[in-house]
Amino acid sequence: MSKLTAAIVKEQGNVFTVIMVKQGYANQQTLNSYTQSMPRDLPRPIVLAEQSASGTRYFGHPNIVNFLSSIYAEQLPWKEYSLQ
Repeated sequence: MSKLTAAIVKEQGNVFTVIMVKQGYANQQTLNSYTQSMPRDLPRPIVLAEQSASGTRYFGHPNIVNFLSSIYAEQLPWKEYSLQ
């Protein structure tokens, strides 16, 4: 069973999922993989987040990335999910 850390965010009538990935994996290939393989009940769109010494970087839909960049990552409702 796989586990992942994600936040389901509801903001201004929009619902999306932010998935924490290892540093260096916030890219289009990883985003496509998660979008295709995640359970359908996980809200779309999906945005990736990676943490480094310089902070949290997001990859995905530009409007969502801009929003997330304006808040602290700690403000997101992070939770660990188990996938079967």
